[in-house]
Amino acid sequence: MDFGRVEVLLATRDSGRFLGELLDSLATQSFRDFHLVVSDDCSQDDTLAILEAAGPRFAHPPEVIVRTTPSGSACANFAGMLAQTRADYVFLADHDDVWLPEKISRGLDRMRTLESEIGRETPILIHGDLTPVNAAGEVISTSFWAFKAITPAYGAKLNTALMHPTVTGCAAVMNRALVAQTGAIPSGAVMHDWWINLVAASFGHVDWDPAPQILYRIHGDNASNPKVTSITRALSQRRRIASGRHWIRLRLAQGQVFLATYHDELPEESRGVLEAFAAIPSAGPISRRWRLIAGGFRSPDLWRNAATALLV
Repeated sequence: MDFGRVEVLLATRDSGRFLGELLDSLATQSFRDFHLVVSDDCSQDDTLAILEAAGPRFAHPPEVIVRTTPSGSACANFAGMLAQTRADYVFLADHDDVWLPEKISRGLDRMRTLESEIGRETPILIHGDLTPVNAAGEVISTSFWAFKAITPAYGAKLNTALMHPTVTGCAAVMNRALVAQTGAIPSGAVMHDWWINLVAASFGHVDWDPAPQILYRIHGDNASNPKVTSITRALSQRRRIASGRHWIRLRLAQGQVFLATYHDELPEESRGVLEAFAAIPSAGPISRRWRLIAGGFRSPDLWRNAATALLV
């Protein structure tokens, strides 16, 4: 089946420690007709040499963009690649993971099925669960969603997606319509994958695959530095009120930036949800809490919703 141009966008920065394992897993994908596009963020180690050595293993020579000035973050590095891609289908890759052999094929097949049902002009995002492993590749948990208490259905509706991030970028597949609708990701985005999730939930469709297709390496130096999410851990950090408020404010600020970015393009229902969300910070204490409840701006479990109500 002809899928047009398929790209895997890989952001690197001093990635030599684990990059070889990722490239091995990409080079042995069952679907090989993809273009690996790499944006290297001023690496000082052997990252570029590893990429050059791996080149002959791919069906298409990897395209390496060597940045001369730092992007500032993984989010900005990915945003730069997304702004330039003209691919029909886009996958995002982290430099320290391992992809299972059917990762690309499975994503493309599901994407084509959805496009046949709801149209290629519809922005579509597909994402999936992952298998967390440590630096040595040993399994930490059978499910990243369980590890982080993620409910993927909450990413499919805009009001819950604004509060509960569900998408891990390296597990995402985007069609051309979603890439085009996303456009340039602004600096007000908390993370590129969360922003893409909001675009898909606002303008199109979000789907998810519960079968992990990635060994997701957690080694302490990850850009996102994920830690297990649970009520026990939350209670053990009960003194971190300032941190909790900070993350709530980031959510609210991101919603305001999102509304300003796409205001005139938004479907009426999505615009209404975002306007209600963006109005929360300027409301009084009681009104802020009521607006959260009335708008359905919530997480999937009681303890996180209670914490938000206390701290908003």
